[in-house]
Amino acid sequence: MRKIIENIGKSGIRSSLFPLFFLFCLLPSQALGESYQYTDIHPAGWIDSRVMCISGLGEAVGFGTTDSGERGFLWSAGRITEILPPGADSARAVWINDSGEIAGTWVKDGVRHAFLLVGTTFLDPTPGWGSSEASYVGEDGAVGGTGEFGAFVSRDGAAEIFPGFSVVTAGNSSGELVGSGDNTARLYLPNQGYRDLTPPGTTFAVPRWINENGRVAVNSRQSGTDRGFVFSDPFFVSMTPPGWTSSYATAVNNLETVAGYGDSPEGMRSFLRSGGTYEILSFPGWETTEAAAVNDLGQVAGAGTTALGATHAFVASPPEAPAAQASGPSSSGGCTVAPRGAGSKAQGSVTGTLMTLVFPLLLLWGRNRRATPR
Repeated sequence: MRKIIENIGKSGIRSSLFPLFFLFCLLPSQALGESYQYTDIHPAGWIDSRVMCISGLGEAVGFGTTDSGERGFLWSAGRITEILPPGADSARAVWINDSGEIAGTWVKDGVRHAFLLVGTTFLDPTPGWGSSEASYVGEDGAVGGTGEFGAFVSRDGAAEIFPGFSVVTAGNSSGELVGSGDNTARLYLPNQGYRDLTPPGTTFAVPRWINENGRVAVNSRQSGTDRGFVFSDPFFVSMTPPGWTSSYATAVNNLETVAGYGDSPEGMRSFLRSGGTYEILSFPGWETTEAAAVNDLGQVAGAGTTALGATHAFVASPPEAPAAQASGPSSSGGCTVAPRGAGSKAQGSVTGTLMTLVFPLLLLWGRNRRATPR
């Protein structure tokens, strides 16, 4: 069954907000620490691997290349389980929720099909479709993505079509969705419709994540350079650490901590921003580190380039959440992204201190001031 969700309307962000947007680009402080514990979770014998998501229980999913082709994997409590639906030529796992349900895409004879893995059973979220791809799975088991009939969110095998999107990227329990449409990022608000999410002064935007408070991680291009932002209605907050030449915002968790990566003076590194403070994350001995997800416990997952030039998946955990173990029940649903080394010695600034205090208040103010799309 397909239910068509009508396009109720769109609105952009007014250019008059640019002075406020610029305020958030003031120099924050940086923290360089060494307290995170890093674990290389590359499956034995694989050619390469990368993590796409880490759940609130510390379970991570991703994909990589083997001698037999591409495979998905689950990392749980230090153990790796390969993910490949019966009869598939290859597969990718891209999202895991706190119930352990995994969304991904498998390929047979060149045709892509979305899947939802529940326990040991592979389910089809788009029955009757000739092709489909999954982007995420919500805490209620709803799968989002794109396919033969358009961008969709599927519950119990019944797909709803969202014509304002070309692909649904992520969603939250309030029914808010983010995705791409007409070459830009879009936000869908239930009973209101779509709005464009293009940061001021940028040419296009791609969304990565939306948290339970409606904050959206968005990536765009500004004067030929990639820039990460977080949309906190009505503001776009810059997510480029001081001294970096580019950035990508990959996630924002439910504690309003933002994760991403970019080009730092030392090379490709990851960051975690909380308030006005950045923590820079780098897997020890690796050439690059690219965060892809962070949960509410501060556990980070992603991929990087090892000293030998191979691409390996990793999980990094703060001291209170040991990297080699899955955490107990708690915090976040789904994924989010992370830093380099978490730490204590901050290069403080007056601006950074003010931003640490003011940023959460502005986020709260923005949350209570959701504008209605025109």
